[in-house]
Amino acid sequence: FFHQAYAGSQECAPSRASLLTGMHMGHCRIRCNRSYRGQEHLEDEDVTIAEMMKQAGYATGMFGKWGVGTPGTSGTPDKQGFDYSIGYYDQLRAHGFFPNYLMENGEVIPLPENYGFDMRNSYRHSGSPAGLHTYDESGKIVPKGVKDPARAIYSQHLIQEKALEFIIQHKDEPIFLYYPTQLPHGPLIAPDISRFLDKPWDMKHKEWASMVELLDTHVGQIVKLLEELGLRENTLILFASDNGYAHWGYNGRERYLDDPIFDNKGPWDKGKFIATDGGSRVPFFANWPGVIQPGTESDVIVALYDIFPTACEIAGVSPPETDGESFLRILKGEFPPGKQLHEYLYWENGTHNRDMQSARFRNWFACREGVGAPVKIFDLSGDISCSVDLAESRPEIVKEALSIFEVAHTPSIWYSNPEDTEEERAIKTLKAKTDFIKITRPNSRQPRSMKELKEMLE
Repeated sequence: FFHQAYAGSQECAPSRASLLTGMHMGHCRIRCNRSYRGQEHLEDEDVTIAEMMKQAGYATGMFGKWGVGTPGTSGTPDKQGFDYSIGYYDQLRAHGFFPNYLMENGEVIPLPENYGFDMRNSYRHSGSPAGLHTYDESGKIVPKGVKDPARAIYSQHLIQEKALEFIIQHKDEPIFLYYPTQLPHGPLIAPDISRFLDKPWDMKHKEWASMVELLDTHVGQIVKLLEELGLRENTLILFASDNGYAHWGYNGRERYLDDPIFDNKGPWDKGKFIATDGGSRVPFFANWPGVIQPGTESDVIVALYDIFPTACEIAGVSPPETDGESFLRILKGEFPPGKQLHEYLYWENGTHNRDMQSARFRNWFACREGVGAPVKIFDLSGDISCSVDLAESRPEIVKEALSIFEVAHTPSIWYSNPEDTEEERAIKTLKAKTDFIKITRPNSRQPRSMKELKEMLE
């Protein structure tokens, strides 16, 4: 277990792009869920971890929420090194668990059993204190709008089936399996809340708990299959969140408040969408029976973009230049005590703070709201909630933070940069109207075929 692990970003799409390309937010292609022109995508020149693993002879598969390349762009999984992929390419469509279609290897897979599902109802459900979803007496979901609820397909069940099939199909060769699950992302809706039906909770808490339980079940099924196939001892499993605390988004509370029932936010500040320590710090587990000793813990600061070089070292291939560092020696118990893997970690941009820059170095967390704004610094060794700004008393740490902010940042063409003037932002806004990313908008339209999808993209 890594006690000091961080995602590459504080929100979905850039965090995935960071993991896949090994880049922090000062260099990554994708730096926020939306740029001035929409959902950005990986380009042909971006090298992904899947491409490197494929080069090393691994069968590569992606199962779940992609978010770094919508249909018709160069950023889809089939064009970024994955032999097989199934799931949601558009991250906004991944908000729905009863979709009209999924994408498989770049093609539309219609799911007529789900036609008619009322996605707008699920969005309303997120902001309403009274649950709008319907469950039968046994706790099974009754999807609103679907002609035959008994035949409706919960997408994560289908994605799980495909992941298990992939492992079986490639059991005699090296496997790289990337599983960016929807669970427990909202809007909250579960196929079965029976285990928590009698709890004195509102429906959304029952749904959230059921979605977490389902994720646990699916991970358990993968582990069990690896054991049955005799692959468990030689398989490294990495499990992490892609951003900090976000539960507030589906229960109608104000931003970043702790949950009154589950009390699961912890002591960290703020959360998802803002580049604070609490927005980027994540749980991160590694399990490898043949290598990692049970109960091993590490205080070394790591980032999820370190997975790229780590996987390459395990596979025996030389990675391209990235911002990551291999933590294989940590997994093997060979990392020198007191040594750090990184000089610093760096973040910028964010849906709730587009001008913020932040960095973690040694015991310090530093951030500023934009170029020219005062730098705040916090000593995480005694102030993990970042409540006491020590900038005035530690000017040398402020100077170090400013140096990191300058060195780590490279300007982005389509995202807001901390140094952008209002005039430069206006120019980007205007240019985006004629140079935009054509994407399948959330769930207002549900194409039933590749033909309809292509029409939406034209």
